Amino acid sequence: MTAKKRTARESDAELELVDTDAEMPTSWQERTIERRLSTARARALARSSRFLATALELVEESGRADFTIQTLIDRSNLSLRAFYQHFAGKEELLLALYENATSQFIEAIRHEVAAASGDGPMAQLEAFCRGFLSRAESSEAIGGRVMTIYNLSLEIERPADFAKIWEPHQKLLTKILSSCQRAGLIRKDLTPAQLTTLLNSTLIALAQIGVFHLGVKGAELSEDQLWAWCKQALMPPAETPKAKAAVKAVGAKAPAKRASARKPKKLTG
Repeated sequence: MTAKKRTARESDAELELVDTDAEMPTSWQERTIERRLSTARARALARSSRFLATALELVEESGRADFTIQTLIDRSNLSLRAFYQHFAGKEELLLALYENATSQFIEAIRHEVAAASGDGPMAQLEAFCRGFLSRAESSEAIGGRVMTIYNLSLEIERPADFAKIWEPHQKLLTKILSSCQRAGLIRKDLTPAQLTTLLNSTLIALAQIGVFHLGVKGAELSEDQLWAWCKQALMPPAETPKAKAAVKAVGAKAPAKRASARKPKKLTG
């Protein structure tokens, strides 16, 4: 009787051990799962990259983004099922294409800024501006016109996505401008964030002029002229002794102005 009880207790202990081991994956199980996940992840990235590369080819060939999903499927030699496994639709594909192109655009500028780091913050700012302008203009040959149009629509229709994609670009420019300001190289009447907004808007506008050929005929601007314009806008206001004396003289003669009750309008968000 005692032997039977002992055997039962031993069986219960063995069952408990088996259950405990079943709840905790062993190292070989973890490796197997990780291997399968890694393979599936690599396959998914390869297919999504293939769809993006094909979409870019279609944009470059036609200069438009009005291709159909079926055209994309036929050109990529992948299935419609595979497409919808990676993208919810064409809009998500275009967003991924834009995000990929923008990421490469920003990374290329970052490398140029890093290369100019030994020459000081103003050299880095020049590298940033020239890198932006030259790449925006040359991008016309690789679908830049379509990307610029998409850039405008994304900013209006999906501002959260737009801000997230361009956040690294904004941070880099703000960092450079902060360094220039600390070194006394640029104006201090505006914050680095305000200067970032103004300079970035200027660069985008100038880039659009180049991509869409919006300038007045016979008034083309070189990269050197565009950089000189941006640099001058960032310079501290000139205060010569003669100008200071003139300001003081006008201030002494002018009657005191009443404070305006009108509140200044906030032009940017």
